[in-house]
Formats: sequence, C-alpha cells, structure tokens
Amino acid sequence: MCYLSFALLAAAGAAPAGAQQRPITGRVTSATSSEPVARANVSVAGTAITALTSEQGEFSLSAPEGNVTLIVRRIGFKRREIAVSASQGRVEVTLEPDVFNLEAVVVTGIATGVERRNLGNAVATVSASELGFVPTPSIEQQLQGKVAGADIQANSGAPGGGLQVRLRGVTSINATAEPLYVVDGVIVSDVAIPSNQNAVTAASGGSNPSLNQDAQVNRIADLNPNDIESMEILRGASASAIYGQKASNVVVVIKTKRGQSGGPQFTVSQKLGTFDIANKMGSRVFPDSVAAVGAFGPSAAKYFRNNSTNPYFGRPGYTPGQAFPLEDELAGRKPLSYETAVSLSGGTENTQYFASATSKDDGGIIDNTGFQRQALRLNLDQRLGSRVHASLNTSYTRTLAQR
Repeated sequence: MCYLSFALLAAAGAAPAGAQQRPITGRVTSATSSEPVARANVSVAGTAITALTSEQGEFSLSAPEGNVTLIVRRIGFKRREIAVSASQGRVEVTLEPDVFNLEAVVVTGIATGVERRNLGNAVATVSASELGFVPTPSIEQQLQGKVAGADIQANSGAPGGGLQVRLRGVTSINATAEPLYVVDGVIVSDVAIPSNQNAVTAASGGSNPSLNQDAQVNRIADLNPNDIESMEILRGASASAIYGQKASNVVVVIKTKRGQSGGPQFTVSQKLGTFDIANKMGSRVFPDSVAAVGAFGPSAAKYFRNNSTNPYFGRPGYTPGQAFPLEDELAGRKPLSYETAVSLSGGTENTQYFASATSKDDGGIIDNTGFQRQALRLNLDQRLGSRVHASLNTSYTRTLAQR
C-alpha cells in the first residue's frame, strides 16, 4: 500500500501577521510522579501556535509580545491553562492525572478535535503506550481486549493472514461489517484481496465462492504498528454524519507519530520469535493390523505388509510397524521470525520530522510459506507563519505473502 497526502491548513489566529514574536520555553511534568510528560500539546490561546513536548517534557515556541495564556493538553491528564506575563520567558507546568479522560482532545473529523466531555458520540481511545505493550503482527490485533465490543477473528492462520474486525455487530444481509479506517485524515481502503488459493486447492468444492478458504489479506495490515501514535474508535450517528454512509459500521481514526521540537531522537527495536503448530490432531496407535483394518477398511491392510504393496516399503529409515509423524512432516517447521524497526524524529521550532523504516520476515510452519514486509514512512510538519501550517505524510509498504 502506498499513499501520499498533503494538507495545507490555514487557521484564523488572533495575532496579526506582522506582530512581534518572543520565545517561550518550559517543561511539563506529572503532578503525582514528577516524571516528564512527553508529547503534550502546548498552544497559545487565541492563536494557531502549538508545540509538542519532547521525551524530557521540554517545549519551545514563539508567542506574541505581551501577556499570553498557554493551554497544555495530554491524553490521560487534565487540561491546564497557564498565564504567562510579558517578561516571563520560561514556565514550569504540572499536570494532574485525568482518570476518566474527560478533557482529552479526540479527533472528530479530518482536522478537527473536541474535548471528550463535549463530545456527542462515543469514542474509545487507544494510546501509543497501550499499542506497543504487547507485540502483534498487525494493528488490528492491537484492539483486542482494549475496545469494548471488538470482535477480531483471523481469516487464515497463514503468515501475514488478514483479520476481520467488527465493532458494531456481525450480522448484515448484503453488506460488510468492517469499520471505516482513516489514517492521518485519509480514508484507507481495507478491501480484502483474495490470493486465488481456491483455484488451486478447490477448497470450496463448488460451493459459494465467497465462502472459500482463500486466505484473504486486509490492506490495513500493511500499516506498521510501530508508527501508530493513537487509535480512536468513533461510534454513533454523529460519526456517520462526518464520514458519510461508509461510517455506518464505526470509524477507526489512526494517527501516526509526528516529530517534535528538540534534538534528534533515534530508536531501534528488534523482535525475535518462532512459530509452531498450536493444536495437533495427534495419531492413533492400534494394537494390531486387525484393529486398524477394522477401523479404516480393507484398504488399510497394505500398510502392514512388508513388501512392495506397502507405499512406505523401501523408504530410507523404514521399519515394519513404524509410526510416521505425518503431521510433523507437513507442518513441523519452526522458523525464526524477526522484525527490525528504526525511527528518527526531531526538529526545530518551525520544522518537525518523523522518519521510520521496518523490515519484517515471518516464516511458515509449512514449506514454501511465509510473509515479508518492508515499510518506509516520512512525516513532515512546517510552520510557514503564525497562521499557516503545512503537513506532509508519506508512506510506502511492500509485502510478499507465500501461501
């Protein structure tokens, strides 16, 4: 999946275009633990001037001359307004935890937000800290156990197999129950692409082709879970009013990570694992050939003969009466799975950037099966003035699934 979005936002600010600017720096910490609060939104009231705090809780922005008011927001904390005098250049801000997240700003449209306490529809938010707590192959599985009513089922047990996510019931006469996905303001198609496996295996046996075992893959699985900042699930009639008829089955708004003012932040993540069959069918051991023939019929007798009529006769390692672990021979591989992710973020007061790269390789438990994904992302934010802000979001993903 490859998409490119460019947004140019012009917001009416209270500060005149030619007004004098002055720098304001500060630090945001938690009132309970004194730990720095990263990625808090700091804005100047009445203007479009905003900044994000760094991992150390530090922020820097340019504000109009004179007395101003800073508004500090962060999911999980109560909003706070700080009055800054004309002679004050640095502020220390402490935020109180918000147990019910009533003051969290949630996305309700392409580029709009409102506090949760004033929201007219139900919204569930999953933050970046919750998303990265348990590694999962795709972002849909990150919603498991975190969103009430989420029904997530795998289309296939094959590597890279797609998932079905239903957030508003599972029944429909002639329509899909899949939610609408919006990534950074862009509606992303989650059409399941069949692999044409049924054309080879004829798994449907001539029945309804829509019910075959075709190992469909969802395109939303192409997104790199390491790039996700937060996921918001919008429900209710007002959500449909924003996005139209496509939003009748709930909207999943995905925000990717952005850069922040400060020095470069470089992160590296390496995940290793292995795959194995979870539930084996097992084998049955008969006391003698008579019992086996009685269970499977006369055709089973040839497997107990020590001559050429036995398909296994003359096979290397063959021993009369030997039990062959056919299940292990078919799906007995234990391949090594790895995922390497790197990211670089940072920027200045006017320019912020976030870049990431990911390489993932999952081997299958059956020969000649596996899944590979390579992904690149670049998010840029540029402030062109006190009232003009430009954003550039780019993403490229290459996937290869062997079924």
